[in-house]
Amino acid sequence: MSYTIEDLTTIDDAIFDTLWLDSFPRIESGATMPWASYDVINDRPLSDYEKKETIKHIFTMALDSGPDSKLYLWRKDGTPIRMVNANVNVGRVEIAYTLYGPDAGGSRAWLYDPAVLLSTCDQLASDFGATCHTILVVTDSNMHTCWGATARGGYAALSVSETHADGITAITYTYTGE
Repeated sequence: MSYTIEDLTTIDDAIFDTLWLDSFPRIESGATMPWASYDVINDRPLSDYEKKETIKHIFTMALDSGPDSKLYLWRKDGTPIRMVNANVNVGRVEIAYTLYGPDAGGSRAWLYDPAVLLSTCDQLASDFGATCHTILVVTDSNMHTCWGATARGGYAALSVSETHADGITAITYTYTGE
């Protein structure tokens, strides 16, 4: 099994749509997106199509924001499994929006593979000179459970910490290189 990470310069609509369709039911059922904040901006709840377009717009902004923002695509054995926007904010790399899909065998077990997290650290260190990165998740969501300090603690090459504010948890992975 091999993972690759691509630094995207454009969004392949077919890949985005596939990852969106794979992610959307979990986004909705797991309370992983703070849609209410977008509803307030629009003065009404967003339609499913508008939710998709909101995420696509956020990803497109990462492509257009210069060297401090990037859009990445992870593949497992050639199959797209993860699309992430990353940007530097006050000296740290933040990952706020991610789409997740299954591998070619239909499994999402790769989410728990330490190689994915370590390859993320390596990529961000290479691209941004970062020794840590932070992901933002809705507190107590399924993504918090999957990626949180409790789930990710214990990897020798990482120190994991969390801070909580206004229903959002910032999970910071500091790469120790051990």
